[in-house]
Amino acid sequence: MSKNFKYWILATRPKTLMASVGPVVLGAAIAHYEGNKINILIFFLTLLTAVLLQIGTNLVNDYYDDKKGIDDESRLGPTRVTQSGLIAASSVKKAFCSIFIISFLLGIYLMMTGGMPIIITGLLSILFAYAYTGGPFPLSYFALGEVLALIFFGPVPVWGTNYLLSGTTSELAIMAGFGPGLIAAGIMSINNLRDIQTDSKTTKKTVAVLVGAKGARLLTLLLISASSFIPFVVAISSKAYWSALATISTYLFIKTWMQIASAPIDEKLNNALANTGKYLLIFCVLLSIGLNI
Repeated sequence: MSKNFKYWILATRPKTLMASVGPVVLGAAIAHYEGNKINILIFFLTLLTAVLLQIGTNLVNDYYDDKKGIDDESRLGPTRVTQSGLIAASSVKKAFCSIFIISFLLGIYLMMTGGMPIIITGLLSILFAYAYTGGPFPLSYFALGEVLALIFFGPVPVWGTNYLLSGTTSELAIMAGFGPGLIAAGIMSINNLRDIQTDSKTTKKTVAVLVGAKGARLLTLLLISASSFIPFVVAISSKAYWSALATISTYLFIKTWMQIASAPIDEKLNNALANTGKYLLIFCVLLSIGLNI
C-alpha cells in the first residue's frame, strides 16, 4: 500500500464512519418491522451516499481548520493531512468537491424515488456537510456541532432511509433516530473536549470552550445517558419489547464513560472517540434486531 493511499485513508477518519452506517441500518430495520419489503439497491445507495457525505465533511474539516489556523502541532487529535503537509491543500479541496458531486449524482436516483421530501433532505445534508466547517459562517465554530450531529446523524438519516424504503413517514423512525443522534452528539462533545485547549486559543467557539472541561464532560455523559433510554421508549411505543435490550450496549463501554468523566485530557481521548463510534453502531444493530425478533 503506497504512503499516499494511507494518507487518504487517514484523511477520511475511518473510525468515525460508523456514525453514518448505524442510522441507515436502523432506518431499514424499522421499515422491515413495519412490514415493508427492503429494496436492496435503495438501501445500499443510501448507505453509500451517507458514508460519502461523512467523508466529504471530514475532508472539509481537515482543509478549513488548517486554512483558518485552527490546527497546529499541539493538536491532540489524529494527524490532519492538510496541516501536516501529507497531502496538498488543493488536492484535499478537489477531493471533497468531487465527493459531494458523486454524492449528489448517487442521490439523484434516491431523490427520484423519494420525491420532494428526499430532495429537500438530500440537498440540506450536502449543504450542512460543507457548512459545518466551510463557508463564511462555519457552524462548528459557533457551538453548533453537537446540534448538527444530533439532527444529521439521528432522526434525519433514520427517517430518510425508512421513507425511501417505505414511502411513508414513520413516527417510530423519528423517535428511534434520537438514539444514534444523541450518541453522535456525544462523539462531537468528546471531540470538542479533547480539542478544548487548542480551540480556546482560536476563533473556534465550541460548546466545550464555552462551558469549560467540566461542563463538556457532563454534557457528554448526559447525551450518552439519554441515548440509553431510547430503546425503552421504542419498546413501549412499538410493543416490540426485545428492542429494549439495546440499552445493554451502553454498559459495554463503562470504562469509556469513566474515562470521559475524570481521565486527563490527552491523546487517549481518541480511543474514547473510537469506542463511542462502536457504541453507536452496536446500539443501532441491537435495536434493529430487537425490533424484528
